[in-house]
Amino acid sequence: MNQTVISQSRQTKKKASSKLARTLHVYTSMVMLLIMLFFTLTGITLNHRDWFSSSEGPQQLTLHLPDELGIERKWMLTPIEQGNQVRVWLRNNYAVYGNQVNFEWEEDERLMVIDVKRPGGYSIAEVDLEAQEILLEIQNYGAVATLNDLHMGRYSGSLWSLFIDLSALAMLLFTLTGLWLVMPQKKKRNKLLSMSLLGTAIMTSAYIWVFLG
Repeated sequence: MNQTVISQSRQTKKKASSKLARTLHVYTSMVMLLIMLFFTLTGITLNHRDWFSSSEGPQQLTLHLPDELGIERKWMLTPIEQGNQVRVWLRNNYAVYGNQVNFEWEEDERLMVIDVKRPGGYSIAEVDLEAQEILLEIQNYGAVATLNDLHMGRYSGSLWSLFIDLSALAMLLFTLTGLWLVMPQKKKRNKLLSMSLLGTAIMTSAYIWVFLG
């Protein structure tokens, strides 16, 4: 009698765990549908960048430095702060956007270089205090290059980096729940696991060929 109760309890737990795994598998597959499609397609474009290379050169503009941003005394005291104000002005007036910004101040030449990087392009602004001018260079490599940089998380900011981490966790959950659902299926288990081992063998062989061959 006790063995029967224990057996029924185990079966109930197995059914509950299988139901939970199936539910998680289905929902993560729906969440990951477009995300996996994005990373799959951009994986191809990333592997064949020459197919979509852009031949357009950078756009160059010579701008007058606004009077309120060209006060030399302020630049000598707080060059980075003044450079950031110029960056904000360029963002508002010339759509100079980017998640990675570097400032380089050359005091002797009264020159500030603002390097703004973004997925698929960059902008460089040279602020010449003596001439009261800004030499602005804008390079856009196109939509495919933007998607490739997003795939790698390059110059995309902390929010996109978090999105990649969450996508990886969802993909991991999708994979593990799929494995959990396969294991109880005795008839299909060996065949499915052999396919998994085949994929592992192909990946390992490719790794050995590239790095150790």
